[in-house]
Amino acid sequence: MMLSTRIRDVADLDGILAPWKRLVGQSLAPAGLNSPELIVPLLKKLPGGELAVVMQGKNLLFALPMGRRRSFCGLVSNWITPLTVIGAPHLDRDVPVAALTSFINSLKHPLLLHSIHVNGRLWDHLASRDAQFSVIDVWYRAVLRPKGTYEEWLEKNFDRKRRKEYRRLTSRLSEQGRYETVTFQAGENCRPWADGILGLEASGWKGKRGTALAANEDLREAFTEAIQHLAASGKLRFWKLVLGGRIIASMYAIVEGNEAWLGKIAYDEEFSKYSPGVLLILHATQQLFGEPSLMLIDTCAVPGHPMIENIWRDRIEMANVMIAPKSISTSRFALAVSLEGLRRSLRAKLANAYYHLRGEKRS
Repeated sequence: MMLSTRIRDVADLDGILAPWKRLVGQSLAPAGLNSPELIVPLLKKLPGGELAVVMQGKNLLFALPMGRRRSFCGLVSNWITPLTVIGAPHLDRDVPVAALTSFINSLKHPLLLHSIHVNGRLWDHLASRDAQFSVIDVWYRAVLRPKGTYEEWLEKNFDRKRRKEYRRLTSRLSEQGRYETVTFQAGENCRPWADGILGLEASGWKGKRGTALAANEDLREAFTEAIQHLAASGKLRFWKLVLGGRIIASMYAIVEGNEAWLGKIAYDEEFSKYSPGVLLILHATQQLFGEPSLMLIDTCAVPGHPMIENIWRDRIEMANVMIAPKSISTSRFALAVSLEGLRRSLRAKLANAYYHLRGEKRS
């Protein structure tokens, strides 16, 4: 018999960690940004989240971080934090239909799932369940599908003039001092890496606006703990550019199965004219090409991102979707879909107008 429930207490979260890690190993599809190594520290430190699970005896068959509060239009969603944006659960590949059905049937409100890969294995199961299903919006996101060698990719994606410009930027940085591209190594102490990216982000425009991770003590502690857990499990990738012993750009990624997700990126704005973010992405790309098992690396970037979309040219179709069990009336579901679409449209217009008037970047 399957039991669908919610986990909130710290003690229960500690108890679910081992079963959750086992589930990750046999999940229908990877869900790296919802890895237990990241989510458990966040749930312990930040308010508003809970873990939706489906259990069968001691076996965990389904796990999805969810927001605890309902929105104004009477729905719930997967948990969104500054470090997590996707609504993909870990779902046991041996019993995906039964486990997913058990979860959906336990819902008391329509559920909004953010950033789901269209036409993937999870999508096929969501869209074919005996439940209500609606696509809220669709977009394309920049990804990397490594094929061949890094050198072949570089020549195919950029003309000679662009490649020369990247070499020129590297040379100009090297003129300022000893310039290094550094990759995190397994077994290395990851704490300096975490402190480095936190400090770098806090020193820039996000720090001035108050949206840097370090501005929230609980979030900073959760991030630092999560980085340590991810490193211990072999899921962490980290890269940085160092000039004269000073970190000028840093970025990490989370790997699960044959996929990876880029996390935070930060750079020293004093060196903006040298495009350190671009040079860091190129370094990370070269390193990712060195992992033959990786089939897809998701940027997790917003549509139209001016930097990453000009470097990683592959695209994947994404969608925000709403689901609900048949026990929720069709009229209530339709109203939730309509209001959510309206809310998102209005919010996007207001945000664009706000940042345009203030001349600020969006975080």
